[in-house]
Amino acid sequence: MEVMIGRVIRDLRRRDHLTQKELADRIGVTEQAVSKWETDRACPDVSLMVPLARQFGVSLDQLFGVEAI
Repeated sequence: MEVMIGRVIRDLRRRDHLTQKELADRIGVTEQAVSKWETDRACPDVSLMVPLARQFGVSLDQLFGVEAI
């Protein structure tokens, strides 16, 4: 089963009760960028992967869906 990073980001954001705008503000991107990630129309830049993982308190393996959260 293929896990899309957008779904993982969406699920983690919802788990933490954040809006797309709140997440965007915390990692320094636009709300539109978060929306595109969550709908798999775009992927976060590689430079944002560690900040995203830290924001959610997960490993990169978990963020990429390699390891269960």
